[in-house]
Amino acid sequence: MEAAWAAACPWAKAFKDLVFPIFCKQCGVRLLTEENGYFCARCWEASPRIERPFCTGCGRPHQQMVGLGSLSNFPCADCREHPNKHLRRIFAPALYDGAVAEAVKLLKFHGRERLAAPLGELLVDFAAREMDVTAYDLVVPVPLHSVRRRARGFNQSKLLAAAALSAFPGAVLDESLRRIRPTRTQSRLKGRSDRRHNVRGAFAVVGDAVSGKRVLLIDDVATTMGTVTECGAALQRAGAQWVDVLAVALAERSFDAE
Repeated sequence: MEAAWAAACPWAKAFKDLVFPIFCKQCGVRLLTEENGYFCARCWEASPRIERPFCTGCGRPHQQMVGLGSLSNFPCADCREHPNKHLRRIFAPALYDGAVAEAVKLLKFHGRERLAAPLGELLVDFAAREMDVTAYDLVVPVPLHSVRRRARGFNQSKLLAAAALSAFPGAVLDESLRRIRPTRTQSRLKGRSDRRHNVRGAFAVVGDAVSGKRVLLIDDVATTMGTVTECGAALQRAGAQWVDVLAVALAERSFDAE
């Protein structure tokens, strides 16, 4: 209704800006466009992106080499020594910082569902640059337990998966991965081992939709990789050919983001 009113009345947007001004959640500058609605272009673009070269396993940038041109990606020492047996690759367009981190929090914890669109654009743009977009059969969101989904009103990973789906021709959205038991909020657990224990055995696949399929798992933020690893294990048990992860952001392992 609001969009139709604005389209019908050329002066509607100017009137709304005057009566109901909006401001950037990061720097406080007044916004005169609804393209994002929460952040100015300067803050949005200033949020640190993951550039080449980054690890072909965990997706984290090789810090001392970032910005040196289109260098080939390669595995970090940790992924060479301890490869994740449940996940083939992890991708993310951004680090969990700045306006991107604030956008994830507003979406996830404050119900700002409109932010799924600009965050989804980050996924789409990154996929076009860095991924083989034809390599997937299924796009699978990390599920919420039914209790938490009812309380929140939506699953943010499903919104992101839907926003990114157009980037992967031939892939379909699949929700056969389920969270079969409630878990504590990961951000309230400080230790890496506590987080992994919290989600151990929390996921299962219903039916045989993933059997033999190449799966792309979608998440908002990956920190210790505990959640996506458990999801990957469940998908493997259900017969997935392999599982990659695409998250909006990667957080430092000490951050409270998941």
